[in-house]
Amino acid sequence: MAIDYGPASRVIGPTIFASGWRELRELVRRHDRSPAVVDLGFQTPADPPDACSVRVLRGTSVPLVTCARTNGVGRNGAEDPAPRGVCIAAAWRPTANDSNGTVTSDVLRAADVHTVNSLLAGVAKRMREEVEQIFSAVLAIAVRRSTVRELATALTRSQRSLRRHCTELCIPPPKRLLSLGRVFTVERLAEWSGQPAGAVALALGFSDYANYRRLVRNALADAASPVPHRVGLAYVRRFILQVLAANAGRRTR
Repeated sequence: MAIDYGPASRVIGPTIFASGWRELRELVRRHDRSPAVVDLGFQTPADPPDACSVRVLRGTSVPLVTCARTNGVGRNGAEDPAPRGVCIAAAWRPTANDSNGTVTSDVLRAADVHTVNSLLAGVAKRMREEVEQIFSAVLAIAVRRSTVRELATALTRSQRSLRRHCTELCIPPPKRLLSLGRVFTVERLAEWSGQPAGAVALALGFSDYANYRRLVRNALADAASPVPHRVGLAYVRRFILQVLAANAGRRTR
């Protein structure tokens, strides 16, 4: 498989190839917050039968982007289930969505996916289930420029229905939710990669850093306090939880 990450290469960094599952396990021990793209049908003669599976990664925190078998079935004629204790962050089929853009988006989503899951767990703990579902869909498309129409489609709603639903939940409208998701994603990947937020913003489709800063000021606007010049991941996470839980979006007992 040829991997071309394009502008996102600066954020993702170099691709390291493993010759087998055991070597991959050693790599993920050293890079436990980095995603691995794996072919679930891959094996080599050097790997014993019980290690020729993604199950060898059980217990590690590596998020996996899996390339499924072409027909999507295992040896017993059924879909291969996700192994217990293994984090499958994304899956794609080479016959359906093997474009470089799909792989890049999946890798960006999978990078440090535990931070994403932590935020969503915080949302689920404090708020109604519908709020967590909506913001989960927001974060799923936040690695690239996206629209309210795409968000509505992901949630199987019309744009009008989605706007009305957000109003009923007393959470920000879809457009602001997308902005919050974009800011969170830039700051998350900046912290994970060690790159400046401006470089990450450019890799994620912003035309320049000033454009990203304008989005930050608009998305994090709060009458109580001005937006700091350097927001950082922790600040953005706190802000998102506060703004989503501000009103009736809270979980009912």
